[in-house]
Amino acid sequence: MTAIQQEICHRPLIPLLLGFAGGIFISHEFLNANPGCGLLSLALCVFFLLVLQFVSRRFKFPLILIVFLMAGILLGRSSHPPSRLLPLAGTKRKVTIEGVLLEPPKIINQNGSLRVRANRIFSSWGTLNVNEDLLVKVYGHVPVLRCGEKIRFPARLKPFKNFNNPGCYDYELAMKLRGISCGASVTDGRRIVPMGPGQLPFPGRIMEKLRQPVRDLSAKVLDGDRQALLRTLLLGERQSITPRLRELFNRSGLGHVLAVSGLHIGLLAWCSFFFFKGLLSRSYTLTLRIDIRKAAALITMLPVIAYTLLAGFQVSSQRAMIMVLAYLCSLVMDREKETWSTLALAGLIILALEPLALFSISFQLSFAAVTGILWLTPAIMDRVPNVSDRWPLFRKVFRNLVGLAAVSLSANIFLFPILAFYFHRISLTAIPANITLIPVLGGWVIPLGFMSAITLPLSEPVASLFLRASGWGLHTMIGIVRFWSDLSWSSLWVLTPSLLEMLLYYALLFCLFFFRRTCWARRAVVVLALLLLADAGYWIHRVKYNHDLRVTFLDVGQGSAALIELPGGKKMLIDGGGFPGGHFDVGRMVVAPFLWHSKICRIDYLVLSHPQADHMNGLRFIAAQFAPREFWSNGDTVSTASFRELVQIINSKKIKKYLPEELKKGRMINGAHVEVLHPMPGSGVLEESHTSNNLNNRSLVLRISYGGKSFMFPGDIEKDAEKTLILRYGDRLRSDILLAPHHGSNTSSSLLFLKKVRPQACIISARGAHFGFPHPKTLERLRKIGCKVLRIDRCGAVRCRAGPNLLEISTFLGK
Repeated sequence: MTAIQQEICHRPLIPLLLGFAGGIFISHEFLNANPGCGLLSLALCVFFLLVLQFVSRRFKFPLILIVFLMAGILLGRSSHPPSRLLPLAGTKRKVTIEGVLLEPPKIINQNGSLRVRANRIFSSWGTLNVNEDLLVKVYGHVPVLRCGEKIRFPARLKPFKNFNNPGCYDYELAMKLRGISCGASVTDGRRIVPMGPGQLPFPGRIMEKLRQPVRDLSAKVLDGDRQALLRTLLLGERQSITPRLRELFNRSGLGHVLAVSGLHIGLLAWCSFFFFKGLLSRSYTLTLRIDIRKAAALITMLPVIAYTLLAGFQVSSQRAMIMVLAYLCSLVMDREKETWSTLALAGLIILALEPLALFSISFQLSFAAVTGILWLTPAIMDRVPNVSDRWPLFRKVFRNLVGLAAVSLSANIFLFPILAFYFHRISLTAIPANITLIPVLGGWVIPLGFMSAITLPLSEPVASLFLRASGWGLHTMIGIVRFWSDLSWSSLWVLTPSLLEMLLYYALLFCLFFFRRTCWARRAVVVLALLLLADAGYWIHRVKYNHDLRVTFLDVGQGSAALIELPGGKKMLIDGGGFPGGHFDVGRMVVAPFLWHSKICRIDYLVLSHPQADHMNGLRFIAAQFAPREFWSNGDTVSTASFRELVQIINSKKIKKYLPEELKKGRMINGAHVEVLHPMPGSGVLEESHTSNNLNNRSLVLRISYGGKSFMFPGDIEKDAEKTLILRYGDRLRSDILLAPHHGSNTSSSLLFLKKVRPQACIISARGAHFGFPHPKTLERLRKIGCKVLRIDRCGAVRCRAGPNLLEISTFLGK
């Protein structure tokens, strides 16, 4: 037998987990649209199970592996029943919803977000009984509601939609994994009618009996960030965490602390185990009669389950509970050294219960972190020098601190590509921050907070005492987090690795681990290093030394943003999208991930067509993080907080500002000619303007030409500005690609203007359910001139490539 065959025979659960996960992946990525695959995989499962009875022992394990692969394909297809609400959401009709509030409302800037279990839907065509979760957005006057309260409200159902750009976050899948069917919007919270206590689904009724008294007590005893943090760590409710506090945790590399997961449940299990073991060992009789370790492991399961229920029995905490219970069972069965098999067993249980968990960030982070810890920590600890036995206390403290550092380092090494892929951010203080915070979290805050919760039914004064003591620990935690996050170098935004680059990273890590042991590992390290260098060379050439003009019209919802990659590597961003009055930062969550995915870390020219939210708000993050050299605008100002913030960032970063007067001669950038067509130099600026028509008609209009091809970016100009452009330029407006003025509204894109521009293709950047964009009359005018229409809301981001005798157009969704 080879070493690999011996390892498989010794730990068969690991390949079985890989086979099962592989089946789920194949089902989700390649077979989702084929209805016959489920039946075929079921038939193959039955067939191979029957064949198992007649084959020799040598072939049994490969056949079992195939059965697990087929089972993964089967379960991956049937894990979520079809929603009855999605067809209604597609019609965008207004309905009345009756349901039960499942979580405390999340309120930011007077707007609220509710998770509601819908029971009945009322509409003009009748009543529909359902049992599905909704994410309800409430715009203003959010009422005071408690979990388990029955409510009724008018709303408009809407399906979840991704921002369809390369490198985008799969929001639709994330909501599906959370068990939320679709969204709903309520224009005024005063329309929500409380109807008394409702019926929470199991185990919600049990959980609320535990959780509501803790909420009430925390409101009495703690305040501000301490109360929000306590509810996050103990109840799994992150609704009260402010964006400011969340950013402190993210910058310091401690963002994982804000989600109740393996760290929290593992720390509680560790404290409970040693507490019960010490308590039981005090009895000489029990020590002789039973195995103290096994008894302590069995008892520890109770607080682990109780904490999971107290934390809301959320998906991440459920998975963590399964992993911890699997390990405690291995202690009872004298298999605690088989940590790899225990991890594989936990993975099989989790994926059998929820196959699509394979694609969730929390599952991937948890298993990658544990894998890194199990694999790399022993190797790191073997290289730590021993401390003399003459100082036993110092030796113990030293080994514990080094062990904690080794665990943190191992997890971070293994998580690096996953964190970069999903969060685009790496914390340089993560290891020291975890070393200083985890002892406070695990030895102080969580145990005392948990003691407060379990003693509350018996005595509120005693519970208050525990909670106050936990609150002192919370204060210490916040101080630690603030210290590390305040360091200017605490975190870095990083480029997004591709799947190939992630595989090369893990392969290189694997080979480095065996570098000194085998010759093949040394050869493989050289090959992998060369492949990574070739990959880096490709991207440097692609980003810095392109010889053509590339334009990407991004999907930013109801807004506009376009990236221009000028020949020779210069980058220009025209507008950044955005939403008025919301806390969702389009620049950070949509535009920047696309740039990082495209391996772009700098924008040379930042252009604002006019200061309205759907063009401006996304530019703030780009201005702060992508080091632009120049900022172009028409000079108009508005009295909004987002505009003031943008101006403050531009001033603080010393970005050079340019107005139409300074751009009247245009710019020639490596053969590409950038012209400012409107407004005319000397036309003045609008100060503190709130008139939408004036702002729209004074939009900065750019025309970019290269290799005989041209693109026009007209902002939100309307017919008056279009007439001015026609009179001034006439046939010189001719452009091959036109970004539809004002998102395709009927007040823009006049027939005469379109005839002068004569575009081959018109890109419409809109998601017009609310505003009705693009207008049918605009689409009709575009059809009259024979122009190809590309709607970003239907085809996703539009990418164009232009040069001499070249004009290529492609879309993200291929439509």
